[in-house]
Amino acid sequence: MHEIVTARLDESYTHMLTGQRVTRERRFAFEVVAPPDCNHHNGDTICTDCAPGWQQDYEFADPFPFPRVRRVTVAELLAAGQLTAGTTLEMDNNTATTATITDTGGLMLADGRVFDNPSAAANAALNP
Repeated sequence: MHEIVTARLDESYTHMLTGQRVTRERRFAFEVVAPPDCNHHNGDTICTDCAPGWQQDYEFADPFPFPRVRRVTVAELLAAGQLTAGTTLEMDNNTATTATITDTGGLMLADGRVFDNPSAAANAALNP
């Protein structure tokens, strides 16, 4: 039996047209496995190879069996000049799905929802 770790994805957003803030979160359980047994970012397993990437958007509860990494936000990249407000990002998945970087570091979808979390924006865009 493998160890299970839990994570939370903040899917909260603000609707640009109304200013309404919607607070949502999803919880996930990941099975800790060895890298050869992991499906990496495509399911419910986590290993030493993919743990740093999962931590960019997901908040993991303790105990967490992997080294913690510092999360870098879109707002921080914007403030550091690594991204520019107004830039349109396109998902690389042949869906023509886009998000625009806002001046506060959010990602605005075509329907006006602004997410602080890139994974939440991607999930919302792909699963309306």
